[in-house]
Amino acid sequence: MAFPYIASSSFDTGNNSEWDSESDTGSLLDFPHYTTLAAIQDAPAPYRGAYCMRITPGDTNDHTLTEGDMNIADGSTAWVRFAMYISKDFAATANDIFNIFEWQSAGATVEAVISLQITATTDLVEIAAADGTEASTGWTYLSKGVWHVIEAMLTVSTGSAGVLDLYVDGERVQNLASQDHAGAITDGIFGTQGTLSTTNAGYLLFDEFAFDDTRLALTQRFHTHRLITRSSFLFMGPGKILNVKIVDGGGGDVIVQLYDTDVYNASLTPIWTDRTNTANTNVDAADVPIEFNRGCLALLSGTLPGAILNIGRAVGWGSDGAIRTYAVNRKAAPGGI
Repeated sequence: MAFPYIASSSFDTGNNSEWDSESDTGSLLDFPHYTTLAAIQDAPAPYRGAYCMRITPGDTNDHTLTEGDMNIADGSTAWVRFAMYISKDFAATANDIFNIFEWQSAGATVEAVISLQITATTDLVEIAAADGTEASTGWTYLSKGVWHVIEAMLTVSTGSAGVLDLYVDGERVQNLASQDHAGAITDGIFGTQGTLSTTNAGYLLFDEFAFDDTRLALTQRFHTHRLITRSSFLFMGPGKILNVKIVDGGGGDVIVQLYDTDVYNASLTPIWTDRTNTANTNVDAADVPIEFNRGCLALLSGTLPGAILNIGRAVGWGSDGAIRTYAVNRKAAPGGI
């Protein structure tokens, strides 16, 4: 496993800054705060943290993020993983198949995809992977109103030896062999492409995206020992961090700053900070536990940053309903956030 991941996104900056570019003609893609989701009936909290990505369908435009670090050489293998939520009211008036992830080679050639299918008569949603531009077979049902963890493995081959595997919540649901590709993968495209305008009810949420050269495996949504390799929210509302271990991947310059906030704002003053000074030497912090009132935002910087944080308690830990209740009753901090 690369450290940190070759590419990843927590969406906890509340914008697209973790990605190279965004395509969103029609403005149907955004990054809602957990308090925004709490105001929507039956909406969950983000899979993790304070923000996630949301796409509200209703046109035929692309609503995507692009990352050029998702390179897979000919003969090599890499994995993607992300969390996805389909709202209970996600619906269409005509059958529709559209992509939510594409592996592209040079010249924006689509080599492989992960697609969703929605059936108009039942509003049943299914997922499949495929070599080429769109899936047509191999569908697996996805339940609405719950977070799913989607994983996929692609072995690139220009000699008809490629492999594409799709996993849903840890279970392999597709295994495609003898795949042929035009060239090495140069870009990953994340979001909806090729939707019909008749897919126009409800929304999709995405969170905790990662791309790496080995299997990333399932992530526990509410895990009290959290390894992070980019800036992320640990929890929202009052809580406690019992321990911080700063993980140095080789630069000797990793800095961790903890902020008492549940809104991304790097101009605030941290309530705790520490750093490494020697390459490949971790630092186990001594001045803990640390109490938070608004929430815990961990900002990481350095050449190869990482931190393992032990969460002692947090409002709503393990419960969307409790997080929603806190969000609804939450009072704005000084300055209106």
